[in-house]
Amino acid sequence: MAYNRQNVLWSRACRVPILLAAFATAAAACEQRAEPRPFLLRTGPLTVRPSGFLELIGMRRGATTGDTVSTRFGRIPLEPTASETLASPGHSRMQMCSEAGRLSVYVETDFLDAPGRNPFRFRQYWGEYRVGGWRVLGGQAWSLLRPNRRGIQSEGALMNPLAVEPAYHVGLAGLRNRQVRITREEGNWSFAVSYEAGENFLGKAAHDGKRVHVEAIGLGSARRRAASVAAVIRAARGVEIVSQQVVSRGAGPELLHTIPERVGAHSTLLGVEARVRPMLALFAYGGMVYGGRSEGNRTVRQWTAGFSRHLFEQQPWGAALITAQFSQLDRSTWPGGHGSMNYAQVSLRYWLPGSRSMFAGRSGP
Repeated sequence: MAYNRQNVLWSRACRVPILLAAFATAAAACEQRAEPRPFLLRTGPLTVRPSGFLELIGMRRGATTGDTVSTRFGRIPLEPTASETLASPGHSRMQMCSEAGRLSVYVETDFLDAPGRNPFRFRQYWGEYRVGGWRVLGGQAWSLLRPNRRGIQSEGALMNPLAVEPAYHVGLAGLRNRQVRITREEGNWSFAVSYEAGENFLGKAAHDGKRVHVEAIGLGSARRRAASVAAVIRAARGVEIVSQQVVSRGAGPELLHTIPERVGAHSTLLGVEARVRPMLALFAYGGMVYGGRSEGNRTVRQWTAGFSRHLFEQQPWGAALITAQFSQLDRSTWPGGHGSMNYAQVSLRYWLPGSRSMFAGRSGP
């Protein structure tokens, strides 16, 4: 009976993105802001571009998870537990890109490593060599399974949600993996192949049009097979619809560690993002993953709604915004367990001068 009630709640919750889309389409959108000028340090042939943000996240969970402010979606409690309140500046991020001629080196860090470890971690560290329309990248970067909002790149323009949650959202695919990648750009088309940790070979083709970015991704290895399609649709001025669909065999860990290895693992994500005023964006997402029969999760589902309010953006002082989200998360296991959790998060983020905030390019966090 409890499980049926959860299905009813989920069905109602899935209406949120549709209602928000209708509301946002009718709302008056703002004119575009100019992107901030990057802060550059130059010495001889070397150009260094530092960026990043300072962020304080506060949250209230309806259950005790043992997590930081980054939620492990596939491990929420299956039995009722006490609620918990947390606050942390650990998601604050430092980024550095150094360029000399055709070579660039990128490093990105934060303080949100897994519980029980030293919190400082390197998120990304890679070098990239460019020649003509070709780019060759080596190091730890976002997997080609993580969709982009435009082109194919790892530093920015990712199809990450606008929500506070540092773990992103159920239904999104792709982790930061060590890899070697080759990318080719041809007009509005981009193509890439990569060899990533876990002996995975991936290929991606992406096309950028006036109103849509669409991409197709394939993954193959001795243990894993996956295919994904993703799109960003500019439905109206200031309104974007984002979506990713994945079907796979054995790629459950790539679905944000929600499904075990060696079983069928499929996911879907749909979201609406609306910049309804010059200083205000609304967003809503619904996502689900499904795993084949195992001792682990059968389904994990999440819906989220929230807003991001731009406080200021002014040279040379940087930018600041406040973001809030409410999420409902549930999971069921093949052995028969079921658990659910509501949680709310609030973020106060200050972007360093020259950084690209959400309101200056929609690059995603």
